[in-house]
Amino acid sequence: MKNLIKHKEGEPSFVTWIKKRISNNLNFIALFQGPTGIGKSWSALKIAYDLDKEFEVSQVAFDFRGVMQIINAVWFKEKKLKVIIFDEAQCDLSNREWQSLTNKLMNYLLSTFRHQNIILLFTSPYSDFMDSHSRKLLHCIFDCRGTDKKKKANLIRPKLQQYNPKMKKFYEHGLYVIHDNGVDKLNNWWVGRPPEHLIVPYEKKKEAFTDKLNNDILAQLSKDDHKDDRKKLTDIQEEILITLAQHEGNAKRTAEALKIKLDMVYFHRRQAEKKNYSWKEFI
Repeated sequence: MKNLIKHKEGEPSFVTWIKKRISNNLNFIALFQGPTGIGKSWSALKIAYDLDKEFEVSQVAFDFRGVMQIINAVWFKEKKLKVIIFDEAQCDLSNREWQSLTNKLMNYLLSTFRHQNIILLFTSPYSDFMDSHSRKLLHCIFDCRGTDKKKKANLIRPKLQQYNPKMKKFYEHGLYVIHDNGVDKLNNWWVGRPPEHLIVPYEKKKEAFTDKLNNDILAQLSKDDHKDDRKKLTDIQEEILITLAQHEGNAKRTAEALKIKLDMVYFHRRQAEKKNYSWKEFI
């Protein structure tokens, strides 16, 4: 059984199960979901630490660009256990301007990085920030249920995910743990606090992210208050300008990223410029 693990003294059984996946040359993709303030991020930090005692806050990202920077970093590639936390992922992946492109890139990443044995932990209040194709690639959803202040721990209900393409349905399974006196199903998992050396820099990083997010919202509201009379971009024009911005105006790299002909990039860029748009607006 794929959802069966033998209990290891001194280690959470789900951590043992994840490590077993990695040792079998597999990756692990999970989502921590639940309302704001319920302990998703701290739970993810603690589990990341239980997986790798050398885990650092530099392995936490708040946008897709940050995730890619971590994956491509030399120091990360050299790690034995490669854990990444994509915190508050809905703030990046549900943005209307970026949703189409980012989800395409995310689908590509989730479909191809198995050989790197990466452990990717998302946090979000809900799973709808992902498109349906990305959700099919999740191995587990950690349903965060609340915090016990006396225990100094967060309650999580792990739900292993299985997608049946024929039935087009998702199925949820539990993890079964082998003990000396029998086999138990792991329904509830109490996850303790992460260590202080992770909490302090994480909270600073989270505060900087929140400040930037608030400033971006104010800037967007200000922009909306001063809308001009330009004609609206088509979906393909907008996608090309966004991708051009990502590649600093390089049309060839844009065509390669979107898997379209170079002439198409030039054509739609000219059409957008006729409407007085520039790729530099999307930086």
